[in-house]
Amino acid sequence: MEITANSFLSEPRGEYQPLLDFESEILDEGKFADVDFLTVEIKRGFLDYVRQGIMLHTIRRFRLYKDKFKDFKTYCEQGLGRQHFYCKQIIKAADICLRLIKAGFQILPNCVAQATTLGKYAAVDKYGDSPLQSKWQEVVDTVPKERISAVTIAETIDENPEPRLQQVRIKKDTYALLAKKAAAAGLSFSELLDRIADEYNPQDTEEPTIHTPEQQEILDQLDAEFQKDPVPVEAISKPIAGLGSKKLSKSYQKAITASAAGRSDKMSDSS
Repeated sequence: MEITANSFLSEPRGEYQPLLDFESEILDEGKFADVDFLTVEIKRGFLDYVRQGIMLHTIRRFRLYKDKFKDFKTYCEQGLGRQHFYCKQIIKAADICLRLIKAGFQILPNCVAQATTLGKYAAVDKYGDSPLQSKWQEVVDTVPKERISAVTIAETIDENPEPRLQQVRIKKDTYALLAKKAAAAGLSFSELLDRIADEYNPQDTEEPTIHTPEQQEILDQLDAEFQKDPVPVEAISKPIAGLGSKKLSKSYQKAITASAAGRSDKMSDSS
C-alpha cells in the first residue's frame, strides 16, 4: 500500500501521523517482521470497539465533556464527528462483549454489529439473569468462528427471524414512478412491489421453439408441398411432433416420410 502526496487534498492532520509512522515501521521491517506480533495486533484491533465503548461510557457517565459541550449528544457530533446513536451503540456493544469476557468466552463478537445483534438478549431480569450467555454459547456451538457475522448470529438465535431484505438496482425514473404509484395507492414501496409480484401473470411464458437444421428443412419442404396441394385446416393446425407436440397429423407424417425417403435415395446414389 503506497501513499503518495497526491493521496491527500491537504497535509495530513497530526492525529493521523501515528498511522503513517506505523505504516513506515511495518514496511521497513518487511519480510523480517514478526508474524506473531502482527497477529496479536490484528486480533487486538478486532476488539478496539470495546476500548472505544469503555471510554465513551466514562465520558458520558462523568460528564467529562461539560467544559466544551452542552451535552453528550453534542460531544459525539461535534467532538467526535459521529452520530449520537452510533456512539450509544458502541457503548452497548462494549458492555455485551465485556460480559461475555467475564463469563469466560474465548470467542467474542469482533465488531459493533455482531455484539448489538445480541442486545435484546442482554436485558437482566429482577433475579439478575439474562439469556445472553446461553444465546452466545448457541452461536459458538453452531457457527464456525470464521463464519460468525451479524447475519449468522441473528439466524442462529432469533426464534422468529424477520425475512432478510435484498437490494435491487433500478433506474431512477422507474423508482420515482413506482414511488408515485405506491403513494397514490396508499401503500409502502415494498407493499407495492409485493402486489405487483402477486398479480404478475404473463400470458405466454414459453420460450420460442428452436428448430434444428434438419427440422427446418422438413418445414420448408412441407410449406412447398402445402402450397401445391392445400390440406384441411384441421391438419395444418396440428403442430409437428418433436417441435412442441407429441403427435403428427397423417398428412404431415406422409410428407415427412416422403422427404426422408428422398434424402435416403440421394445418399444411396452418392455412395
